[in-house]
Amino acid sequence: MIRQERGVHIAECDKCGRTINTGLKSMQQAANYLSRVEGWDSWRKRGEAWRNFCPDCVADGDPDSDLDQAGMHFGRKPSMDD
Repeated sequence: MIRQERGVHIAECDKCGRTINTGLKSMQQAANYLSRVEGWDSWRKRGEAWRNFCPDCVADGDPDSDLDQAGMHFGRKPSMDD
C-alpha cells in the first residue's frame, strides 16, 4: 500500500509491513522510485487495489500466490548475468 502522509508518500509492504518514506509528493513518482531504485514490486489484483512488496518478500518467492493471475507486474527485469 502507498499512502500520503504530511504531503509525501509512504510505502508499506503488503506482506511483512516494512515501510519506506519515498519523500516524494507525486504518487506516480513514488511508484517509479519504489520499483526502480528500491527494488519493490507492485501488483494489482482483479478489481482490487494495488499491492506492494519489498525486495525481501519478493526474494522469498511469490509474495501472494493468486497474484500471478492478475497479468500485471511492475518491477525490475531479472539480470541475464544471474
